[in-house]
Amino acid sequence: MKVIGITGGGALFEVGPVTDVQLFFDYLNKYVARQSPDKNWSYLTDRLYRRYLKLEELDLASALMNQVKIAFSTISSTTINWPEGIMENDQTRLDPRKSTLTDVFEKYFESFAHCVESAKINYEGFKTYPGYKYEAVRFVIADQPWFMIEKKRPLEEYDALDGSPFWMESVA
Repeated sequence: MKVIGITGGGALFEVGPVTDVQLFFDYLNKYVARQSPDKNWSYLTDRLYRRYLKLEELDLASALMNQVKIAFSTISSTTINWPEGIMENDQTRLDPRKSTLTDVFEKYFESFAHCVESAKINYEGFKTYPGYKYEAVRFVIADQPWFMIEKKRPLEEYDALDGSPFWMESVA
């Protein structure tokens, strides 16, 4: 099972398999972004989902993620039409028996916040060093050695991406 993680500023947190991560973004779109179309959700629904967050996007993306967390806290997990078999599935890291969507996706919110902070701290601490490059906040394949390969992928490849996120690619 391929494990997906959130990385940024040298930190890496595993959050779960592709299906779990896709479910997070599906619910973000369904229960938050569509309910508040006046906000620019593309920082999460495109930049974070498909690409990476630039340094200047971190604060805005964090504010949006906090709004997602608040919205998810008002949604009881018992009202969700969970994918068939998720309660018994050993291929998930989610626990739909938790009380709210915030509780179910708690690892995502915590990992995202930590990676944003790590990216900011690393940038401030190392920006004057020759050759230093901002370590972007993004979703990646967290399995070794795939993470080591992904870590070296130029951000320009993310910028040019039109299709599915790289973290959805098969590692077989």
